Amino acid sequence: SRRLYTDFVDLVETLAQDEEGKEYLSKTLGTDENEPWSVGYVAAGGFLAPAFAGDSVATWAPPEEAGTATWLDATQARELEPNLHPDVVGGWWFPEDASVDARRLTCSLRAACVAAGVQFLNGPGYEVTSLDLIDKTCRGLKLKNGKYIATKSCLIANGAWMRQLLPVPIESHKGQSFSLRMPADRPPILRRVLFAQDSYIVPKADGRIVVGATVEAGSYDSNVTPAGLIHC
Repeated sequence: SRRLYTDFVDLVETLAQDEEGKEYLSKTLGTDENEPWSVGYVAAGGFLAPAFAGDSVATWAPPEEAGTATWLDATQARELEPNLHPDVVGGWWFPEDASVDARRLTCSLRAACVAAGVQFLNGPGYEVTSLDLIDKTCRGLKLKNGKYIATKSCLIANGAWMRQLLPVPIESHKGQSFSLRMPADRPPILRRVLFAQDSYIVPKADGRIVVGATVEAGSYDSNVTPAGLIHC
């Protein structure tokens, strides 16, 4: 999927520029130097997983299917990111990895889908309440507003809410994060994504730095809490 992602980004950004979908591009995200249809794709230096004595990163090795990965000693790690903590003992560098801005991607992908002829059915009335399963095949969707949609094929992608439709062992996990922004007159504090034992720091294309995250099993609460921010 990593090898295919740049083609996916190009396709989404191209389609999102069509007049049919422009109304779905976020107006609040166009205040930086990025174009309104940009998904905020950043491939500058890959990802770096700093390791500290005794933590899980220091004793971990990435699986072969993770792609190109290189172990760096402490000096090499600080050459990539000079602002790393002095106690860093090394780190795994993933030079091929990249990141996107989830908010931008959501808006651009919706605009691209509309331009491609996709019809969106939004609102509480269009919530799917059950699947019409015949011989283990989904023949249709029953909606909260009482309507029925016949289907030739069906892709269910409702994440942690999957158990409302199918008896699958899926549990919600809430993650809290927050974003920072460097002063305009100062250079960026880091160039690449950092992820460690239970946290990550992601520089975004618009200049924000996202810090996260909690992992709260079983929670559907969308509120940000002081305890969650302290953890980050």
